[in-house]
Amino acid sequence: MSSLITKKRLLIYICSVALIFALISGTAFWYDMNSTVIPILMYHHIADDGDPGSTVSAEVFESHIKALRDAGYGAISFGELCDYVENGTPLPDLPVIITFDDGYKSVYDSAFPILRKYDMKATSFIIGVFFGQTIYKDISYLEITPHFGGGEAREMVDSGVFSIQSHSYDMHQFIPYEPGPARLGIIRMSGESRAEYAGAFYSDFTLAADQIENAVGIRPFVYSYPFGRSTKPASGILVDMGVKVTVVTVPRANRVVVSMPKSLYNLGRFNVPGDMTPDELLAMIKG
Repeated sequence: MSSLITKKRLLIYICSVALIFALISGTAFWYDMNSTVIPILMYHHIADDGDPGSTVSAEVFESHIKALRDAGYGAISFGELCDYVENGTPLPDLPVIITFDDGYKSVYDSAFPILRKYDMKATSFIIGVFFGQTIYKDISYLEITPHFGGGEAREMVDSGVFSIQSHSYDMHQFIPYEPGPARLGIIRMSGESRAEYAGAFYSDFTLAADQIENAVGIRPFVYSYPFGRSTKPASGILVDMGVKVTVVTVPRANRVVVSMPKSLYNLGRFNVPGDMTPDELLAMIKG
């Protein structure tokens, strides 16, 4: 009798293990079939000279875009990415997202025609207080690299090539230029209460969102954290205000999952320096 009981227990154990493996395999299969990996590229300024870590010449930028196209990559918008996660809308076999931080005018002058030439899409994250400006805020003697304004933004969006999203209104501050206490990105300032911080962040994002909507007719739903640093309070506020996607500066590809909106938050991006070759770029995003 005890031998029979032992055999039954062994059989139950084997069946249980088999069931667990089947469930794991089935879950893994569903996950693979209902998710995709998205590399996101981060550019800033297009020029022949400048900081090589954040400035790429037009010639190099075009070589990157051509290499992506020739390798079979399809540049998608964040709107298409959201459609995939929310509705399962198909994406290209090799999707990639191209982004520009800060809103420099070189994006309009140089990147825009190159992207249009190769039938690629991109997103520009603008700093609201610098929108269309050539000086640092109201300090007339502090010239900055020119930023594109409303007319250029509208043309880029109307073309279908660009989306304009938020990089904050005035939380991307250059501390040496600030006349008073400066905020390091969206990090809470010394002596600032949680309520004061929440109010400041809410007001800043509202200003930025209103500005973009007034300029191009579309309210932003993607947020690029200034200096790539996020906070839990800010993340919660962004979600409450309808932001569907947030991006940081951690160099990683991202697996996004159908029916899993949380997979769209804190997406990593690969910074593209000015001396990167097309082959190096492709190797970087392939992992």
